[in-house]
Amino acid sequence: MTVNYCFPGGLPGKAAPGAFHVPHGVWVHKDGRVIVADRENDRIQVFNSEGDYFTQWTGFSRPCDIYIDRDDAVFIPELDAFISITDLDGNILARWAGPTGAGAHAIWLGSSGDIYINQNLEGPRLLKYRRISS
Repeated sequence: MTVNYCFPGGLPGKAAPGAFHVPHGVWVHKDGRVIVADRENDRIQVFNSEGDYFTQWTGFSRPCDIYIDRDDAVFIPELDAFISITDLDGNILARWAGPTGAGAHAIWLGSSGDIYINQNLEGPRLLKYRRISS
């Protein structure tokens, strides 16, 4: 196995675009983009498959993870908020807070569309939001 170091680290405080302060979640999209939750910089950063900085999405509150569904909806749990759903350009489509407060830390969608959220700020919880067909 060969390991290539592609992404620079960051320093406490607001890191420059392309650098991190507590990178927390990563998703490699089918088109090759690498999408990273840069938690302590309150942003999502996007890189190409070679590690070159592409863009950043702002307006988040300590994003912790990323899940992209088959329709390219991007689900982002936020530690100080709850869940944001964006498109692949980072435009916020929906945002909601859960019944038990902040602390969303990780997210996954099941094959039926149910949403599973690990929440740990106010004690460990696993929440399930069941998809309701219309």
